[in-house]
Amino acid sequence: MTFEQIDIAVRSLSIFENLKSDVGVKALSEMICLPEKKRFTELWASYFNTLANCGCEKNAADYFRRLVLTDDNVFARRVAAREDVSGLTERVNFELKIIAALAAVTPADFADKYADVNAVSAQWESGKSKLPDAAELKKQIEKNGYGNVSKSAAYRFDGKLLISIDSISEISLSDLKLYDDCKKAVADNTADFIDGLPANNVLLYGDRGSGKSSTVHAILNEYKGRGLRLVELNKSSIKHFPALFDIIGRFKIFKFIIFIDDLTFVEGTDDFSELKAALEGSVYKPENALIYATTNRRHLVRESFESRQNDVHINDTLQEQASLSDRFGLVVTFLSPDKREFVEILKGILSDRNIEIDLKTAETLAERYALKKGGRSGRAAKQLADMIESRLKRGLPSDGLL
Repeated sequence: MTFEQIDIAVRSLSIFENLKSDVGVKALSEMICLPEKKRFTELWASYFNTLANCGCEKNAADYFRRLVLTDDNVFARRVAAREDVSGLTERVNFELKIIAALAAVTPADFADKYADVNAVSAQWESGKSKLPDAAELKKQIEKNGYGNVSKSAAYRFDGKLLISIDSISEISLSDLKLYDDCKKAVADNTADFIDGLPANNVLLYGDRGSGKSSTVHAILNEYKGRGLRLVELNKSSIKHFPALFDIIGRFKIFKFIIFIDDLTFVEGTDDFSELKAALEGSVYKPENALIYATTNRRHLVRESFESRQNDVHINDTLQEQASLSDRFGLVVTFLSPDKREFVEILKGILSDRNIEIDLKTAETLAERYALKKGGRSGRAAKQLADMIESRLKRGLPSDGLL
């Protein structure tokens, strides 16, 4: 294809229309129109900078491949919604060939007209990456999603958009010592959810540091390869459930856990009513979403004794507050470990790190640390294990730690 043919073809993009607004695509598209030399030099610099920023200066085709695989377009949206896209396949393949032709443009193609610019400008290469065809693109969308929901397995919701969380904890279920029944209950419920079987919203209740949040993160790592995604929702964003449900409902290729950590409500707020509706009473709740929440409190709504005395319909109030917990079909209780279990957790964590200490030393350190921390928990055991590991790697004896 000549530059003129490529230019006309790029302007005709309809499925991938959004790509025409990309900085790199815009720069290269204007370059092939052969503008005056000063403008061309600026465009060259802009295009190279765009490639370099994503490590594609030696493989420009990979830059375009990434754009195509994550583009938010009608084809991607219909694939994610599990709708028929057979009527779009021919056009998608045609437009992908246009994009491939643009991606194949190299500095050598401008050597004759802009020899002096070519001589001083940073060079890029087209590389060996191949753009997908419609069939491969469909498979990639089904696996990874599109647009914002293609960059991670975990997201946070800001009230309008899902924002990817790039640094996901790598914790696994095996890293969490003891609590086998708790872990199994949450894992089994999640597996049922992924398999399209009846599954429940989950409330993980228990003492601080007992591994409630870590269990949810480990569940994500266990099942993200099977299409599980996690959305962290702050309590302040609970009122935005309808907007979140709308986004999640578009991605039927995934199953979403909406995760609310440390769930409690201040008496008199309306947020707990919003959550009640989202758990069970909402007119629209997508089938591919469940709510998992953690709490340290048996009663999710904080109230004062005075407010009970002043409430004429006290029984109705208590029933309303209790109904919030009732709407979690599965309640899993995490209790603080006793003295023996605390030592067992500590030994297990150290063993995973190939660190062995004798039982007497472990018991002594564990008891001293528990007294210092004011209690025992899985979190405290990990903190103590970190201290022991650091001390041993410095060549110091572990028994002198505390």
